[in-house]
Amino acid sequence: MNNYLPLSRKFDLLVTIFQRRPIRPILDACNSQELVEIHSFLWDKLVEIHYLTQTSDFRREAVTQGMVPSATYQRQQGCDLSLDYCKGVECIWSNPICAGNKVKNNLEVIAKRMTEYFYASNGFKNGQDLDKGVNTKAHPELHLHKSSMMQSNK
Repeated sequence: MNNYLPLSRKFDLLVTIFQRRPIRPILDACNSQELVEIHSFLWDKLVEIHYLTQTSDFRREAVTQGMVPSATYQRQQGCDLSLDYCKGVECIWSNPICAGNKVKNNLEVIAKRMTEYFYASNGFKNGQDLDKGVNTKAHPELHLHKSSMMQSNK
């Protein structure tokens, strides 16, 4: 796969996700190639964030259970092509609107799970403070809350 997706688009996606804003406007501006790359990029980031924030093993099913199964989506769209087309990436090239919508829906599920992992853990599982890059379990005095920073700036 060519690396067609600009770094700025990846950054925009991550910032948007972690600000809990909808990613659909970004996705709607993407072409098929970008959607395929975003799908791969966000899956990779999801797994990375899972292992940074969770103590359990990553289970793909924990994410995919929130997605519409390919057979159901295909039936909803009235598509009579082989299910393999809908499950793979072949359909994104032959029917980019239908397949693109399915990919966008799945990306929204991935983004939601990313924020759930991150915000449910209140940061990194090892006590790493996102803003300071320090281990706050080993050095709790170094953990700065935004409210205390705001008060100190007055």
